Amino acid sequence: MNRIFIAGAFALLTTVSSISLAHAGSNRVDINQSGRANELAVAQEGRGNEVRLNQRGRRQYIRTEQNGRRNWSGVGQRGRYNETTTRQYGRYNDSTVEQDGNWNDTSVSQYGNSNDSVVGQYGNDLNTTVVQDGNGNLIGVAQIGNNHDAYATQDGNNNALGIIQVGNGQYTDVHQSGSGNVSLIIQGGH
Repeated sequence: MNRIFIAGAFALLTTVSSISLAHAGSNRVDINQSGRANELAVAQEGRGNEVRLNQRGRRQYIRTEQNGRRNWSGVGQRGRYNETTTRQYGRYNDSTVEQDGNWNDTSVSQYGNSNDSVVGQYGNDLNTTVVQDGNGNLIGVAQIGNNHDAYATQDGNNNALGIIQVGNGQYTDVHQSGSGNVSLIIQGGH
């Protein structure tokens, strides 16, 4: 009887647009959705992990995976057809994503400890990919306008990278490897 109840409860849970799975206690998930056809999925394993998700609009998607301890992920999306994927493996990693507009896409992958990333996209058809592998890395990306692409990779420790793109059609691809690298890219036009 318990197995039937659990299977039925799981089937019911997967039919709604929000899925949240947490394992190993003391993890937290806060969700706020409004609009139509928004979807999200959260998987957490470890302790002290926290996720805060806010979606307003239509046909938006958020996926967050956390494995480790004291990782934090916050995502806010407004508009239509926006997508955010966050993967954090390690301890004390922080990721914040805000997207306002349509057809925006952000992917953040953090492997290691004490990595921080902040992405803000305001406009349409904006794409950001962040990959951090190491410890103590920092990435900040701000894209305002339309049709921008930003790719940022850090492989090592204690690297810092800032990307600001304004206007239309900007493209940046930066790879930092080693330790103690600092880069700032600012682009604007049209």
